[in-house]
Amino acid sequence: MGADDEFEVTSADSGAAKFAPVQASSLKKGQYLLIKGRPCKIENIATSKPGKHGSAKCAFIGTDIFTGKKHEAISPGHANVDAPYVTRKEHQLNDIQDGFLTLWDEDANADFENIRVPEGEMGEKIEPCLQLIKFLLSLSLHQWVRKGLLTLRRYES
Repeated sequence: MGADDEFEVTSADSGAAKFAPVQASSLKKGQYLLIKGRPCKIENIATSKPGKHGSAKCAFIGTDIFTGKKHEAISPGHANVDAPYVTRKEHQLNDIQDGFLTLWDEDANADFENIRVPEGEMGEKIEPCLQLIKFLLSLSLHQWVRKGLLTLRRYES
């Protein structure tokens, strides 16, 4: 093996799936579904009856978990749709630097800084709250590589 045959690995992936196939007719309100590639929380499901030449259809209305925008999708009831793996975690908010939140992850026993300060009303509330209270717990939704801040609440020790 010569010097030209060497290579460097710069990243690794566990190979874990980011979503699972689920039968459309088995989904319920409040569960998660990928609509147009976006993770959405299902708000409404309408199921039509099978017709003479077709199968039952499921019409989904969901809200994007990161942007809050509504999306719609229609799928045959027997078909598989993609349901993303979504986890909810609480973190202590320690600081804000260069538009990113510094959050404490108790499980990893370390800080991480890959969540942007949200835009809009929540983003405007964060810094004054941090200065006043000094510690906030943030509820973040983790889905794939993307993470987003959902809510803030006062830290009670």
